[in-house]
Amino acid sequence: MAKRRRKSAALDLPATGGDVGPPERYQHGDRVRNEPGECAGVFRRRVTTQTALDRYFVRGQISQRQFDAGMRLFRLWRAGGAAPRVTMSYAPRVKGGPELSDLQAMAQRRLRELLQRVGPLAGMLVHVCLCDEVARDWAVARGDAPQSGVVVLRLALDALADYWRL
Repeated sequence: MAKRRRKSAALDLPATGGDVGPPERYQHGDRVRNEPGECAGVFRRRVTTQTALDRYFVRGQISQRQFDAGMRLFRLWRAGGAAPRVTMSYAPRVKGGPELSDLQAMAQRRLRELLQRVGPLAGMLVHVCLCDEVARDWAVARGDAPQSGVVVLRLALDALADYWRL
């Protein structure tokens, strides 16, 4: 019993009353935090170790500035409608793809321009930020040393943050 109490104290469970996430997440050391949503005064619950970028940030391998740049790239990609659908739509299928809205088309154009500006490091950004893969796998696939993956990721995220002037 005493060990369980110490473990929950070590996980920094929230002192406020109310549910902030499933207890299974706490058993694995995950944190659930409230983040501001798209509307003012609305907060969403988000697991802070959900993506590869989150895990690099939690471990201290990338800085807050680099993490913000990567998340901004991910949001731009999602706004362009490029994220794969997880669930099937029950709407009737019509031959041909869905029409893009003006905002989606602008987001896709901005994403293409951004990746062209970043240059050869864009492959790392796509691999980690958009495809949620590990930087080490990207380095190994290119024939580089596995340890160089995080270093290249930092350089790519710095170039991205410089582009957005973060």
